Amino acid sequence: MLGSQCTEPINGSVSPAKRQEIIDGFDKAPAGQVLVSQIVAGGTSLNIQSASVVIICEPQLKPSIESQAISRAYRMGQARNVLVYRLLASNTVDERVTDLLEEKQTVFDDFADKSVAAQKVEVDKKTFGNIIQEEIDRINGERKSKVKA
Repeated sequence: MLGSQCTEPINGSVSPAKRQEIIDGFDKAPAGQVLVSQIVAGGTSLNIQSASVVIICEPQLKPSIESQAISRAYRMGQARNVLVYRLLASNTVDERVTDLLEEKQTVFDDFADKSVAAQKVEVDKKTFGNIIQEEIDRINGERKSKVKA
């Protein structure tokens, strides 16, 4: 549908070298170019620093997969603001997967919020202030040692 605005799609059958070639072409393309990629195939050793819009069209059962895909567009050297959208089709498996993910997140939140570990992670303002001051002192000490050297 997008014709010459669309790069060659990246999927699991595309070799790493060819993937990089497609990304390099996308990086050099004028604004408006579209890169189509399966989320898992595109997320393998791939940094997409020239993307300005990311549209996720397939919910993943592991939320970390989507997070990693989004992070790849926010890498160091990113030249543009990045907008991320999730495009889901109604009356499809997308809705059920999204419901499952919400249930998983609720179960995890309930577990993490009520766990003994979560209760021990609480840091009061004085302790936090001490941590910050120690870091400031460490950085200042490193600066002084570099000046002397």
